[in-house]
Amino acid sequence: MSLPARVATLIVAFLAVAAGVGFVVVHYLLGGPQRLTFTPNASGQVNIVMQVDPQAPDNASDPAWPTYMIQNPQTGAWEHTTLFQVPAGARVNFTVYEFDGATPLRNPYFGKITGTIGNVEYVDHKPVSVLDSWGQTTVAHTFAIPSLNVTVPLYATQASNLCPNSPCPTNDQKTNPYSLDQFSINAPATAGDYRWQCFIPCGLGFLDGFGGPMQTIGYMTGDMKVVSS
Repeated sequence: MSLPARVATLIVAFLAVAAGVGFVVVHYLLGGPQRLTFTPNASGQVNIVMQVDPQAPDNASDPAWPTYMIQNPQTGAWEHTTLFQVPAGARVNFTVYEFDGATPLRNPYFGKITGTIGNVEYVDHKPVSVLDSWGQTTVAHTFAIPSLNVTVPLYATQASNLCPNSPCPTNDQKTNPYSLDQFSINAPATAGDYRWQCFIPCGLGFLDGFGGPMQTIGYMTGDMKVVSS
């Protein structure tokens, strides 16, 4: 092979390697949903507002999948992400607008509220300690942090007209019905990453319903990053 041909081959190989490295950096290191940072308010508490929708926004990679969304604490906009950061040891108050319909739990264990302050959640401002998804089809999704023993079943909207476009508006409960789920946890004193996810088998079209959105960051699974003050 002539010298120019060898040089050309080396250049092509270098560009191919560089393209591969660039793909890894962009798609695996820099890609993915953004992480929202929450800071304590005047009372030293953190407030996180979420919604759970029967579908993702139109510009999402998989718009047909059900998804969580989180309200940006700086702008008030709804972000298609399941990643957030809170300070260690802070009380974290969650408000979740649940727009999706009911799906029975595979295990009634996940119908019991655990790991929250008082082991209770408030459904439309009424305290409950367990939701029965077998005797009554009342659970749409769950918010669970297994490493912290946090399990919160989210009460399903009982309406037949589910919100058709995400993010769903929260200012008109008659037009776009939702249930309001509220609960609080104490963030760990130890900094680290704490995985959270839904345990409702809502991955339609996947084996046992636990694929797709169930295992994808930005949809029905996420990460709570706890940082030291």
